[in-house]
Amino acid sequence: MNDTCISFNLDNNTFRGRIVRLDGVLRDIFTHSKYPDNIAVAVAESSALGVILASLMKFDGIFTLQMQGSGPLSVLVTDVTSAGKVRSCAKYDDKAIAAAQVLRKTEGQIEPAPHWLEQGSLIFTIDQGKNTDLYQGVVDLQGKNLAECAMRYFKNSEQIDTHLRLFWQKNGDDWQAAGILIQKMPTEGGKENADTADEVAELWNENKILTDSLRQEEIFDPALSLEDVLFRLFHEHSVRVTKQNEYQFGCRCSREKLHATLSSMKPEDINDMVENGKITATCNFCGQVYSFDKGELLKH
Repeated sequence: MNDTCISFNLDNNTFRGRIVRLDGVLRDIFTHSKYPDNIAVAVAESSALGVILASLMKFDGIFTLQMQGSGPLSVLVTDVTSAGKVRSCAKYDDKAIAAAQVLRKTEGQIEPAPHWLEQGSLIFTIDQGKNTDLYQGVVDLQGKNLAECAMRYFKNSEQIDTHLRLFWQKNGDDWQAAGILIQKMPTEGGKENADTADEVAELWNENKILTDSLRQEEIFDPALSLEDVLFRLFHEHSVRVTKQNEYQFGCRCSREKLHATLSSMKPEDINDMVENGKITATCNFCGQVYSFDKGELLKH
C-alpha cells in the first residue's frame, strides 16, 4: 500500500513541496461508506489535499479541511491527526445530483467537486486540544476544482505563491488519490535569496511547468516510488527529500463521546429522536452504529 506524503525542497531551499499518494486510506474509507462516483472522487481528492495541507502545518492534534456548500454536496470533510490518522466523509443529496446531471446532460461523467458544492466556504482548522487557541482559516469556495480552491486560500490568506495538482484513479472498486504541491519559500529574517528576483521568478515558472507535466499514469505507477517521481520531474532543480510521513485510516468516534453529545441535548430533542425506546446513531466516518436507551440520555 502507498499511503505516504514526502516533503522536499527545490533549488537550494528556494521552494518547498509535498507529494502524496493514498490507496489503503481510501480503501478503508470506502469500505465503511459507499458513495456515488462523483462524490467518491470529491472524497478521494479531499483526502489527498487534507494530507498535503496538514503536512505543511506544525501542530499536535487534529487538522481539519472542511468544505460547506449550497449544492447537492453540502459538506466535505477530511481530518488528519498529527499521528497520521486520516478520515473523510461527505454529506450529499443523491437525487439532486442525478437531477443536476440530467439537466446538464452529463450523466455518467465525473464533474469536479466545486460543481456539486456550489457557493460556500473552504475552512482549515487546527485543534490542539484543551487550553490552546483554535486556529481557523476561511475562504470562499471559488475555483474550477479543489486544487484551485486551495490555491486561492494561499494566495488570499497566506500570500504564499502555491501551485497544486490533485489526481484520482479508480480500478474496479479500488480508489487511489494523489497530489503534488510546490510553494515559493518566504525570505527569513530579511535574508534574501542568492538569486535575483527575476531568477527566482524564472525558476518558479520552470517548476510549475514541470509540475504540470506530471501525468496520472506516472504518479500512480506501482513501479515508481514517490522519490522516483520527484527525481524524474525535478532532477535539474536540486530536489532534496527532507521528510516522509506514513498515513492510515483512523476514526476517533466512541460511545462515550456520542453519549456526552446526546445527553447534553434538550429532553424534547432527545424524545424526538427516540424510536422503539432507543436512539440509534451512525458515525459518518466509519459507519459504526451506536444505540442508547432513552433513559441513558435524559438528565434526572
